[in-house]
Amino acid sequence: MSEPILEARGLKKYYDTASGFMDSMLGRSNKVKAVDDIDLELHEGETLGVVGESGCGKTTLGRTMLRLIEPTEGSVYYKGQDLTELSSSELRDVRTDIQYIFQDPFSSLNPRMTVGDIIGEPLDIHGIAEGQERDERIYELLETVGLNPSHSHRYPHEFSGGQRQRIGIARALAVDPEVIICDEPVSALDVSVQAQILNLLEDLQEDFGLSYIFIAHDLSVVEHISDRIAVMYLGKIAETGTTDEVFEPPYHPYAEALLSAIPEPDPLWDGEQIYLSGSVPSPIDPPTGCRFHTRCPRVIQPEEYNMPQKEWRQLMDFKQRLLTSDSLKSIAQVTDETVDLDSITRDTLDELIRREFDLPMQLSDMQAEQVISQAVDRLTEENFEDARALVADGFKSPCEQVDPELQSTGTTHRIACHLYDDDPKQPGATNTSDAVADD
Repeated sequence: MSEPILEARGLKKYYDTASGFMDSMLGRSNKVKAVDDIDLELHEGETLGVVGESGCGKTTLGRTMLRLIEPTEGSVYYKGQDLTELSSSELRDVRTDIQYIFQDPFSSLNPRMTVGDIIGEPLDIHGIAEGQERDERIYELLETVGLNPSHSHRYPHEFSGGQRQRIGIARALAVDPEVIICDEPVSALDVSVQAQILNLLEDLQEDFGLSYIFIAHDLSVVEHISDRIAVMYLGKIAETGTTDEVFEPPYHPYAEALLSAIPEPDPLWDGEQIYLSGSVPSPIDPPTGCRFHTRCPRVIQPEEYNMPQKEWRQLMDFKQRLLTSDSLKSIAQVTDETVDLDSITRDTLDELIRREFDLPMQLSDMQAEQVISQAVDRLTEENFEDARALVADGFKSPCEQVDPELQSTGTTHRIACHLYDDDPKQPGATNTSDAVADD
């Protein structure tokens, strides 16, 4: 491929959570790792889709690449020029080449300005056109995005959501950019309107030779418009490749779960939807190793264990709950008021825990059974410290020990997952075939 037109290298954006002077003085400041060491390339004329759950850092990535928010570390290159080293005036000149379409078509337009003034503002700021030439450019842009030139005298509240997003697109086109970062431009719109906006973006790309970074949480939308896709999870890239590569095996387990969530327009569809356990961890204190291991349905077992994959996932869920809980009620999720936790028997607690995590009364692996039995013994004595130590040591996955690097699985396809490690010294390399077979 040609040299990238826009490129991120080692890009990081951390937010300081210190709430005041005393927090800073006492060292109680934590960092929210919204974007954590991202490498990304956009080539001329292509659309790069960035997809992931809400909160994974997609929007922060887009805004940091355009320096709408300042990066903590790393570089962003536009045609070889490092944007992070530009002064404010130099950056303003570059903004004619890189524009941004915002997610919310309601809050991104100034309600006190007419549509003509909204679209004309970039022309004024960059001194591109004035007077009659300015008006003609505004009318031309409105027609380009499918609106009537007479709409230039109206205000945003007089338009529907789809029409407002067209106004936002016209504003981005006003300075004749080469790159547009589209931040979930259709997520707030009705499905029928989404298709219209997507088709408009594709037509504009063909007519003006645009390059897009298209941010979305809906893989079906990304599939429709993207040439390549980057899947994000908790501030990192989990998988990247062409659209065909990402939508065909091999998958990162997270991408596989996202793909399974795409609705099928077939009432007789009998495919399996993958439900992820737990919730997205806090970016303030992300998990060690692979950040997805706390929810991954294919998390790797230690070599000494041999049990069904589902059973191992449930043991890992028990471990995560125990490590973050300080009461029997929160571990076993006791809601029955007749259960007296102060005088609960060991067998009753054991039954409650196994029921909560859908574990059999006898695990298929005797070594693992011994660990959980000893942990229940300690919990019966309310010895949480020893119980946590037992499960932390006994239920340790290779996935939580080393952060996986992006591994090549095809011409341009790369996955950051220990299931696909090529180096036999890496955790999980010897377990790859077993873990995939268990899926």
